Amino acid sequence: MEKSKAYKIYMDYLLEVNSHTNLTAIIDPSEIEIKHFKDSLTILDYIKEGDKVLDIGAGAGFPGIPLRIEKEIDLTLIDSVNKKVKFMNEVIEKLNLENARAIHVRAEDFAKDQREKYDVVVSRAVANMRTLSEYCLPFLKVGGLFVALKGPKAMEELEDAQNAIDILGGQVIKTESIDLSGNDRVNIVVQKIKKTKNKYPRGKNLPKKSPL
Repeated sequence: MEKSKAYKIYMDYLLEVNSHTNLTAIIDPSEIEIKHFKDSLTILDYIKEGDKVLDIGAGAGFPGIPLRIEKEIDLTLIDSVNKKVKFMNEVIEKLNLENARAIHVRAEDFAKDQREKYDVVVSRAVANMRTLSEYCLPFLKVGGLFVALKGPKAMEELEDAQNAIDILGGQVIKTESIDLSGNDRVNIVVQKIKKTKNKYPRGKNLPKKSPL
């Protein structure tokens, strides 16, 4: 399927489902194009053809599904909200995306048998960097990349998260500031440099309630 056609189908279906099921607060088509599609694709260069990619807290499929439209990757999207998972699987089916699936599961449960199996882990608008690092880094192979798509407070979050990133086996290799049609975006790229201890991510919502 042509990429432009895929994005049109995706947008139309997002607006249709969002009219009765809350998936996104952004409902203007031009805003969807910038704040969902183009924002997702700001991290495309960190992903290689054939990579095994995990999108944590994927919501309505961002950034994972646009990345899969652009590149031949093996994509898993997870979210704890079932209506969002259902929507993502419907989009995957409509776009005939092979090697892609959405799963209704919490990150800490999914980590029990999926540790250190992914080349790239991505996440957008899920949690602050301290919490997010604990959810994402355990899934990465050593040498893999965790890419967090953040807003204007990214550098404050990153400062607070340095200790957590270190404990979890990561090292910040790049921060990239982007002006996306007047929206300040920052992508934080963390490389996994050593294995994460098996006790992470902690259960019982501890990464949020008591971040590292």
